[in-house]
Amino acid sequence: MQALCNANALSEAFNEVRCSRLGGVSGDRAGLVVHASAPLRAGERVLGILNVAAHDWREFTPRALALLENVGQYMGLTLERARLYDLLHERRIEEQDALLDLSNRLLARRDLSSIIDYVVEEARQLLNVDACALLVPVDDDPAMLYFRAASGWRGDPIAEGRLIPNDVRSGPGRVMQTRQALVIGDLEQDPSAAPWMADWLRREDFRGHAVVPLLVDGRPIGTLVVNSRRERRLDASELRFMRLLANQIALAIETVRLYQEDLKLQRMEEELAISQQIQLSMLPEHAPQIDGWQFVAKYKAARLVGGDFYDFFPLRSAPHKLGIIVADVADKGVPAALFMALSRTVIRITASEHLNPAAALQRVNDIIYEDNRTDVFLTACYAILDTHSGQVTLSNGGHNRPYCYRAASRSFEAITLPGIILGVLPDIELTETDLMLAPEDILILYTDGVTEAQDATGEQFGIEQLLAVIAEYATASAQEIMQGVIHAVNRFTDHVPLYDDFTLVLIKRT
Repeated sequence: MQALCNANALSEAFNEVRCSRLGGVSGDRAGLVVHASAPLRAGERVLGILNVAAHDWREFTPRALALLENVGQYMGLTLERARLYDLLHERRIEEQDALLDLSNRLLARRDLSSIIDYVVEEARQLLNVDACALLVPVDDDPAMLYFRAASGWRGDPIAEGRLIPNDVRSGPGRVMQTRQALVIGDLEQDPSAAPWMADWLRREDFRGHAVVPLLVDGRPIGTLVVNSRRERRLDASELRFMRLLANQIALAIETVRLYQEDLKLQRMEEELAISQQIQLSMLPEHAPQIDGWQFVAKYKAARLVGGDFYDFFPLRSAPHKLGIIVADVADKGVPAALFMALSRTVIRITASEHLNPAAALQRVNDIIYEDNRTDVFLTACYAILDTHSGQVTLSNGGHNRPYCYRAASRSFEAITLPGIILGVLPDIELTETDLMLAPEDILILYTDGVTEAQDATGEQFGIEQLLAVIAEYATASAQEIMQGVIHAVNRFTDHVPLYDDFTLVLIKRT
């Protein structure tokens, strides 16, 4: 890594390596075996390396690496500022003093528009030129450059929406492609240096012309352009000063961009946290408490919010009958959570008014299909339990096949029903079946996040292991069975993050 730094060849934003030298570290730092390195940059120059050691790779999360990169940029900027401070005592003291003052002002600003407007005005004065502009690629058309800021122009290229080709036909375009500075003493005498020329640009009467790239980690994010209305060619010292100025501007712009992205990320995380609270509030606060029965449910989203849900609710026309829903939206994250909220409301209202599970799910399908403007769909299993007799009437809308553990035979009964997913086709037809839960029998409803939980190699937990764990704990309480399943899944995955939302509902007759 040191050799790459000395050769100015650190091209990556950060590098992760296993370091043999860390093996000799003792004391409270023992066990550190890997480190991530970020170059300390000042424009195109690498001034040093920032190393952060850790015990294993998992500690280098994407957010931690982004923070490391950002800190490296700040430290590089700080080192450059210190170097500029030393240059104050050299012969170009006035020039370096102006650049240091500009750096201090840039670091104090956080509004990107304010920074850019300030920069072009200061650059025009510091370089003693007639006009200055900052050009960046158009977001939806990177083949063109637009004016992000301008000072000293006769027209208003920003208000007029002027564009310049982002290719070798224009000076800024050539600099964006080559990442090399361009200096022209007289555009009238050397028209081949910038062959592209529009009427609005000719009216500016520019002759002296210089362009330098704004580079971030070697990547051009724009150009700084200065123009004079008289013949003028920047000398080596002026061009070096302009490069330093561009480096400061690029770092300041990137710092503000990262700062704004961090704020946006914080707001997004706050909004997701609120969404998570709202979504969890839509699930039952606790399982039903009914003599002779044990109910337990476990839900865990793969992300902050998810698309699984379950519900328990008494039927209005028969309070001794309990509606039980387990459903899965075929998506993840926020889209799934929004669709889940809609589906949960529709299912609860519709199902609570029907004693027939198949008819209820068919009605739910029609409502969702009429309003669905996306490719998202839903699977659901709806059961009605008569808590007096133990009879269960069940219908399945394309969901995972439920199972019933029979205590008398210590075996599992698969409840297989034809069905189709909800929200995709109109006028579907579903069937239903009846079964009787005897004492110590267990009804198992789940989503595929349970059986498809993966270990580090990609192997899935599977239905066989799920049923084996339930059989092992079958004589225990429903809560203890649930704890046994969760422990088995965690042990199998070794805490690999969930790929899909996890929902498991167990109903045991006691």
